[in-house]
Amino acid sequence: MKSLRLELEKTPQLWLVGLNLSLEHLLTVFFWLTERPILWILSPSTPSVCWPLFSQCEVFKPGPVTLQILLGLYAGLAVISGTLWALKKKPALAISLIWILLAMKIGFILQDYRLTGNYHYIPTMVTLAFLLIPHRALALPMTFFVLYFSAGILKLDTQWLSGAAINERLFPTWLTQVGVWYVLVLELGLIFLLFAKKDRWFYFVFVQLVVFHLYSWHLTRFFYPSVMLLLLGILLITRPLIADWSVRQAFRKVFQSPVAVSLTVIFVALQLPQYYLPGDAALTGEGRMYALIMYDGRVQCEPHVTLWKKDQSKDTVPLMPPWLMTRTACDPLVYMRLSEQICQWAAKDTTIVQADFTLPVRYQGDSEWQPLVSATDICKKRLTYSNFFPNAWIMKLQKDFSVSGSK
Repeated sequence: MKSLRLELEKTPQLWLVGLNLSLEHLLTVFFWLTERPILWILSPSTPSVCWPLFSQCEVFKPGPVTLQILLGLYAGLAVISGTLWALKKKPALAISLIWILLAMKIGFILQDYRLTGNYHYIPTMVTLAFLLIPHRALALPMTFFVLYFSAGILKLDTQWLSGAAINERLFPTWLTQVGVWYVLVLELGLIFLLFAKKDRWFYFVFVQLVVFHLYSWHLTRFFYPSVMLLLLGILLITRPLIADWSVRQAFRKVFQSPVAVSLTVIFVALQLPQYYLPGDAALTGEGRMYALIMYDGRVQCEPHVTLWKKDQSKDTVPLMPPWLMTRTACDPLVYMRLSEQICQWAAKDTTIVQADFTLPVRYQGDSEWQPLVSATDICKKRLTYSNFFPNAWIMKLQKDFSVSGSK
């Protein structure tokens, strides 16, 4: 906190960054009241989808009244924080409020896996950079550089390169294919111009980032591009603060901080499991729970639990949880959690002798289903989920639906 307070005294323009981050929390409240209604997702009547590292989230789920109070408190603190940062008053309290808002947001997200998303991941990284890394006029652009460059690496994938990941197209196929390749040029090459000496080159890449997120509006709806456009405003704040921009100077000054190195190492490490775990992470869901997620080809699934009875009859129970987004729509973790709920209910019915969990998947437009999960007797042989190691009950499907390790 001391480092940030000293920089605020020396460089008052950085107060606008705090205002920007406070507004992001207000935007999150609006998102949670509209497009992703947190009051319904965390309702007692809605089955919980707990994170693997917080598998007892249902125990800590707040009641409806408490949740409304907490959400109102979150919004109120965001308003107070934004006011303090706008008026440049009480730096210690303003900084503390940014920490409190970040902790509250993470607390909400930990209540249910369906609340995750890049649109929370990226502001969290930017906020931590602002709060913890010295030389913020350089550290903040460096944070954007690392995020966009990492996003470019994650797009080195056939689903992206073929244009198949763009599910809803505004332009002809050939133009979409040109566009997805140009995004790679933008994120892996032109992004270095964030540190260009001449302003015209900085604004050249800045405008393209703005256009990119405006285009994504029809793919991701309003919240994600709105968050990114708001955060990009930070680059306009920091740009005039450095007299002589240089990529080398930026890397040297930022990464002489152990905190910057540690945060970057942790961030990169969280991206790695999706590469070393077998199978296609877009299909299996494994290895990318704590990573940035790029556009995937849309996967369809028909998850269900089959209940076998003593009289040898069976009932098929479809698993259809509300409020899933594209990245979690066919994630085995989601349906593993829901199958656990089925088991709790089935335990009260003495006529049920076995429950089997099946998750067939296919890419949108394909005709043939492939079994991603086919687990038997799940109520007696309970499934467990590993964050960073393969889960034996999930088939390691590739993009062509072959299985990793099979001959």
